[in-house]
Amino acid sequence: MTIQLAPRPKNEERRIVAVKRTGLIDNNQDDNFSIFCDLGRELTGFDYAAFSLFDENFQCKISATDGTANDKSERDEFNVCSYVLLSSEPTLIHDLSKHSKWKTHPKIVSGEAKYLGYAGFPVINKDNYALGTLCLLNADPLSLNEKQIELIKGLAERIAHQIDLQTDQKETTSDSMHCLLYTSDAADEGLGVDLGGRRII
Repeated sequence: MTIQLAPRPKNEERRIVAVKRTGLIDNNQDDNFSIFCDLGRELTGFDYAAFSLFDENFQCKISATDGTANDKSERDEFNVCSYVLLSSEPTLIHDLSKHSKWKTHPKIVSGEAKYLGYAGFPVINKDNYALGTLCLLNADPLSLNEKQIELIKGLAERIAHQIDLQTDQKETTSDSMHCLLYTSDAADEGLGVDLGGRRII
């Protein structure tokens, strides 16, 4: 059986540029985001929580409550979290094994699936790009109540806000360094000339 790619958002090319701007993938950011995953698990009672970014090919875990930060999974048709990027609203599935789409997932069919309860929230930045997801999973079927949904939406928004802050700070620092280097080079060009036009240094 040929495995297809998961569907991509309509703004995928620009979204990927925004993801790469963050500089978070492969940069060991677990400590900066683990608090959101821990809170998500505590607030909902779900067994597992993870925050991931999605580049052009992979779901890249930034932080996870099971110690699998920095793991990557292909964005294929069986990657449930990839579908969360397609909507601004959360994807809530009480029981994956009973869901019309996911009951035929290979791991469900084979009995290998570790989790059945699922809740996925898009992490959308200030420019309205779904950079990633905050996903919650539970071994047994489980649903969130309305209050929990609003709380996890708030966590996803806080993650997006922190990403925006870190990205802006990184780019401001980079611009400042370029400015300093340019100023230094320009100053060097103007120094060390005697009255005869000869370089002194």
